[in-house]
Amino acid sequence: MQAQELREKYLRFFESKGHKRLPSDSLVPNDPSLLFTSAGMVQFKPYFLGLATPPHPRVTTVQKCLRTTDIESVGDHSHLTFFEMLGNFSFGDYFKREAILWAWEFLTEWLHISPERLRITIYLDDEEAYEVWNREVGIPDRKIFRFGEKSNYWPANAISEGPNGPCGPCSEIFYDTRPDLPPTPDGVRDDVRWLEIWNLVFMQYERHDGGKLTPLPRKNIDTGMGLERTAAILAGKASVFDTDVFQPIIARIANLSGLSYGGSDSREDVAFRLIADHIRATTMSIADGVLPSNEGRGYVIRRILRRAMLRGQNVLGFERPFLAEVATAVIDTLGDVYPEVRERRDYVLRTIHSEEERFRQTIQVGSQRLAEMLESPEVQESKVLPGEQAFMLYDTYGFPLELTQEVAAEEGIAVDVEGFRVAAEAQRQRAREASGIAREIFVQITGKTVITATATAERQTHISSTTFLGYWQHESEAKVLAIIRQGEPSTFASEGEEAELVLDQTPFYAEAGGQVGDTGWIEGENFLFEVRDTQKVGDLYLHVGVVTRGRVEVDTAAKARIDSQRRWHIMRNHTATHLLHAALRQVLGSHVHQAGSLVAPDRLRFDFTHTSAMTDEEIAEVERLVNERILEDKPVAVHWDVPLAEARARGAMALFGEKYGDTVRMIEVPGVSL
Repeated sequence: MQAQELREKYLRFFESKGHKRLPSDSLVPNDPSLLFTSAGMVQFKPYFLGLATPPHPRVTTVQKCLRTTDIESVGDHSHLTFFEMLGNFSFGDYFKREAILWAWEFLTEWLHISPERLRITIYLDDEEAYEVWNREVGIPDRKIFRFGEKSNYWPANAISEGPNGPCGPCSEIFYDTRPDLPPTPDGVRDDVRWLEIWNLVFMQYERHDGGKLTPLPRKNIDTGMGLERTAAILAGKASVFDTDVFQPIIARIANLSGLSYGGSDSREDVAFRLIADHIRATTMSIADGVLPSNEGRGYVIRRILRRAMLRGQNVLGFERPFLAEVATAVIDTLGDVYPEVRERRDYVLRTIHSEEERFRQTIQVGSQRLAEMLESPEVQESKVLPGEQAFMLYDTYGFPLELTQEVAAEEGIAVDVEGFRVAAEAQRQRAREASGIAREIFVQITGKTVITATATAERQTHISSTTFLGYWQHESEAKVLAIIRQGEPSTFASEGEEAELVLDQTPFYAEAGGQVGDTGWIEGENFLFEVRDTQKVGDLYLHVGVVTRGRVEVDTAAKARIDSQRRWHIMRNHTATHLLHAALRQVLGSHVHQAGSLVAPDRLRFDFTHTSAMTDEEIAEVERLVNERILEDKPVAVHWDVPLAEARARGAMALFGEKYGDTVRMIEVPGVSL
């Protein structure tokens, strides 16, 4: 079975079970606590937390994912950084019984995998899951294995270590790759023989301080099946790299290097597999707007690309840039599934080629620096290169530890590996402290108030969502549904106090897509509230500000009025971003895409993807085009409820950080921008 057939079969199966098919989210998540989308559930976190209303209680997707936790294992026959996850999700609808029965039905009846080759794991005391597997599916007790929270709980070790928030036991399905061997006494813990193919997560608890668990008001299902591993099983292959997912990429590397891939564990074949994986991660990330850089997700992609380049240079003998040529095979194999990588083909290839060229120059400088270190009197005397110096080479020049060890060994010098690890951990700690990203990922930041998502979810179960009226009117009647004061729900806020008000309907635009939130006033019979910012948490609009007169109370009637002059200034700058985007694409090329923005009343900032700094001539030409369009004074057309597929077909440009539903509001400057 080809990978595309597997993708489609999975989605059709769950559609037959009442699920709504949704597209993959970007590898760049709309979540400040994560660098990359690492699982299918990431885009659905607001639904699991009750912060937003899902488009359907049952959803199924094929999600592109990126993880680097097992990067040191990449090069074997199963570990990957970029992979696709098949997932089905329930938001307070079905639970364990249906999730288990449908997983078994799909594997054994739709994919025709032999039940004899499957084993099941469950959490230690999850008797509900055990009963379904044992009594309804018919799995004998000897093929069901119980493990603790490290292996069969999500998040791993959540009970003892946290974080606080939704959690629950999980049940994993393993495939026996060597049925000719006798049963393993410890169940499925032989990673070579047993391949985990599906994880069913039963989110049924909320964790509190001290490891206390309380039942969630709505139980959810989150499952993930690895496409590549399942494709290997169905193809009867021992390695994911022997499937149609990877074979075109492997063939391209072989053609360019003049070497043959044998599928063994030789140094050369490991290099083939590592490059094939890493170029997929690099290509798909760049297509989603990640540029190689020295921080954040850009740093991750730079490291991955450099690992692939070094392995190609040192093991396969590539003496010139080659990764962009390998990337064409990635685009060919995944372009039909993820059209964005095909649409941005030229930009992706230019970015990869430019990055590899620069790194090859850096390697030359780093090699000279390493030679100087090895020739120093201290190193010559001790015959040991300090770990701090080895880490400096890694951190500054991208030298992997193993490359430093190889070069040093040729000179009869050892490398202080433990010192390297200590320096690396110190660097990671500094990065964690600098990032300010909390360990508890289920946190929303609104204005000056930190509100736990669980508390917000509890409030939302008692109040309805906010209806946004701001596209059509600048003021409206409203009712105060909730008040947040000093970070806690309150029934009132008095004069001089800062607070956040939730209304049943509002003309205030909440910060999104780079555009700042509206300001203005909310006035009732006995109070005046000055709105200084507007934020959105799930389906609720939070009007952040201060009570300037009287006392506001829950259930009070009010009139909400935005600062119209400020809104008009913001709208003009928003239109200017569309004009600027169009001009940049005209001058620099169609590969230019928005990668972030700020739209404020007094200024705008537009971040975009490009392979090099703009020249003075290019800047002048972009300015000329934008000013020319402004002077033309063309009307701005607004198209309502346009199907998303139609908008894309007409050439509409999606905005960075925005999530789109089935229909969209489309802005058009006729003949210029859409």
